[in-house]
Amino acid sequence: MKYRKNVMQASLSLNRQFSIAVHSRAIDSCDDIAELRKVAKTLLSAWQHQAEFSEHYGAQLLGIRK
Repeated sequence: MKYRKNVMQASLSLNRQFSIAVHSRAIDSCDDIAELRKVAKTLLSAWQHQAEFSEHYGAQLLGIRK
C-alpha cells in the first residue's frame, strides 16, 4: 500500500502534495471524533462526486451514453 501511495503522490503537483501534507497534519492533531467523522463523510461525498464526474466525462469523450 505504501508503494501505491508514493506513486499516486508522485503524480500530483507539488502544490497538491503540500496541501495533502498540511491537511494530513491537521487530521492527525484532531482529537474530536465528531469533527473527524464530519470530515470523513465530506471526503467520502467529494470522492463519489469526483468518481461520478470522471465516469460521465470519460463516457462523453468516448461517445458512450451513460
